Amino acid sequence: MAKKTNTKSSQPDTPKEHVRKLIEWMSQGVYEKEQIIAIALLCAIAGENMFLLGPPGTAKSMVASRLKMVFKDGKSFDYLMSRFSTPDEIFGPISISQLKNEDKYERLTNGYVPEADVVFLDEIWKAGPSIQNTLLTVINEHIFHNGGRVISTPMKVLIAASNELPAKDEGLEALWDRFLMRMVSNCIESDTAFFKMLKSKDVLLPPLSESLYITEELYNLWQKDSKVIDIHNSVTNAIKAVRKSFASLENEDGNQLRYYISDRRWRKAFRLMQTSAFLNGRKEINLTDYLLLIHSFWNDVECIPNVLTAFTASISDTTVKALNKIDKSLRQLRVPQKQQSCDNSFTTQTAESNTFAEYDYFYYLVENYPDGETYFSKWDYSVLNTQPREGVRYFDTKRKKTIIHTLIPGRPFDAKSQNTTNLKKVTIQKFSKGAIIDGTPYLFRQKSTLSRATFGETFQNLPIYQRVSVLQDLFKTCVSEWNHLLSENWVNCDNIFLSPIDLALVNKMIKEVDELIKTTEVKLNNVVMMIK
Repeated sequence: MAKKTNTKSSQPDTPKEHVRKLIEWMSQGVYEKEQIIAIALLCAIAGENMFLLGPPGTAKSMVASRLKMVFKDGKSFDYLMSRFSTPDEIFGPISISQLKNEDKYERLTNGYVPEADVVFLDEIWKAGPSIQNTLLTVINEHIFHNGGRVISTPMKVLIAASNELPAKDEGLEALWDRFLMRMVSNCIESDTAFFKMLKSKDVLLPPLSESLYITEELYNLWQKDSKVIDIHNSVTNAIKAVRKSFASLENEDGNQLRYYISDRRWRKAFRLMQTSAFLNGRKEINLTDYLLLIHSFWNDVECIPNVLTAFTASISDTTVKALNKIDKSLRQLRVPQKQQSCDNSFTTQTAESNTFAEYDYFYYLVENYPDGETYFSKWDYSVLNTQPREGVRYFDTKRKKTIIHTLIPGRPFDAKSQNTTNLKKVTIQKFSKGAIIDGTPYLFRQKSTLSRATFGETFQNLPIYQRVSVLQDLFKTCVSEWNHLLSENWVNCDNIFLSPIDLALVNKMIKEVDELIKTTEVKLNNVVMMIK
């Protein structure tokens, strides 16, 4: 027997705490249906509809009956459809007195769909065209035409159920498209949960705490506040990627519309993500909200695996593309042999020095030198090699620069003519990206900084050591951004509407990306070792 709830508990501090407690209350005595209950509540708060696919006896109607109970003074309507169902049974019978006395054709809607907050329609695809058409108006516009009057309907969610999908070419596509969330409700799979269900006694739900009811005022407030929720760039990038994937899948499928997502559905999906983000206490839609759409964007059971793959791949799309670019660039590198002729060495040195930025026509800038802004004579650089040589560092009072100069035999250094102060001896030797000064390598500033996203002609024309340096920089940035994305979305993920099965899909994708990162790092390190 379920433990009784304290009906006098205080008002929850946040919408997240409120919804979490409602989900816990609604899930009492239920096995493996917690996420369906959570999504049903999310749909109701977002004002969207839900379809449950599954055989009889899998608690589909229970979801709707419990959902109705969380709304203060909420009304519900549930009905099992058949091919013989009539509009009177769904929208209310004709008022005989109105027809007889006032010649008005109006329905008595009390207790029927037009006045219900939560509607459950089982075997919905068996409904006739007249019922379907009226339902579309109620769903789309939240109005019901009752004779000559237009009634605003309070319906927050329509939960439909069936053990089959709508038949093709029978005009059911428009109604099917109105169910944003589509979930499969199967029999209990876990043996542990199954035997718990067998042994359990009938659960009598305790009264819901007064503070947990969703009043009409609170419902409208949540709707209003959720509409200002923004969307994070990572979600925008994922949406772009998944749209391309769906377009590709649709073309491969022979344009059978199994992967077609209308603009209306995208708009509704955005509202659902906003609501999820708001109820989870965030100001932006993040990737955990986006993942919920795996329960929305499938049109038949056969395409579900491809939809799952498309969504998880879209989450890592930016990172995987960046890693693939790095891998491709590594494969295109031509690593020079360590033994080169003097001519080749001279050509390499010339190519290297041509990439350095020049200052006052005669100097290269030494990056990050501890004595401040320091310059190196470009003519001296041409005579350097990998053997240490003596040099001097001094401050040129005329040019107002700290300069490093190589001492070359036969060319005496005249300190007076160089306007020197603070003269100090140093050792210098050649370094592929600059010079080694007193045993420490220092880079020379390049003519231009290559964009991290650019792998065009400029990149290909760089010396190999600079291309590898750019790839190292890109790799570090890619890994850093990937780790940040994981930290912001998936580490300690507590989205109250996601299930462990949903998160298992993401964890599988994360492992695949991590393996790709390790492989790329090994290839990059191998190239670095070859050019040292």
